[in-house]
Amino acid sequence: MTIRKEKAIGDVLKETLKKLISPSRPSEEGVLLLWGTAAGADAAKHSKPVAIKKSELVVNVDSSSWLYELTLRKKATLKGLEGKFGKKVIKNIRFRIGEIR
Repeated sequence: MTIRKEKAIGDVLKETLKKLISPSRPSEEGVLLLWGTAAGADAAKHSKPVAIKKSELVVNVDSSSWLYELTLRKKATLKGLEGKFGKKVIKNIRFRIGEIR
């Protein structure tokens, strides 16, 4: 006969959240929160991450001038995101003109 230990609901929730939120699988909300730090405050006002597809972060930008600026800063921005999520999680950033609401 096996005796099982009862766990507190708080402990079960913590374990479940750790499995769901891992550095190897960033949530879009997590990327949104870090975007301002990685891209810079001014750039964050003119851009918004909208999706992660096959290790590529898709970012909407509100004008062609910011599209150009962020494209120039892409390597530095990727390094900022690598610090949080690891090098293999987000391998590229694709900027496109779109809504940033």
